[in-house]
Amino acid sequence: MPRYVRPPHDELVEAAIDAFGNRARVAILKHIRENGPCTRADVATALSIAPPTASNHLAALETAGLIESTPPRSEARSGQWVRYTVIPERVTELYVALGEFLGQSRL
Repeated sequence: MPRYVRPPHDELVEAAIDAFGNRARVAILKHIRENGPCTRADVATALSIAPPTASNHLAALETAGLIESTPPRSEARSGQWVRYTVIPERVTELYVALGEFLGQSRL
């Protein structure tokens, strides 16, 4: 059985690949950025994806530091609506890190 290629990258490049290398995550980031704070249900409905799928991607984006939740997921009570917002500085940081890794010079 072949092994997957896992060349060593620094943490920023790995985080960028994980976030930007997934179509659903990119679509979620775009939707939240364009539509302001959104709930999981807002995202799932707008992108026609299942709520558990949206939840998994939102958790991954939050772990990567690309979005933040209000209230924080760790403090949310059952049934409480959690709203997500994009952290633009972190999106830019990962975008630039990936570009530099690929040899794109800064403008």
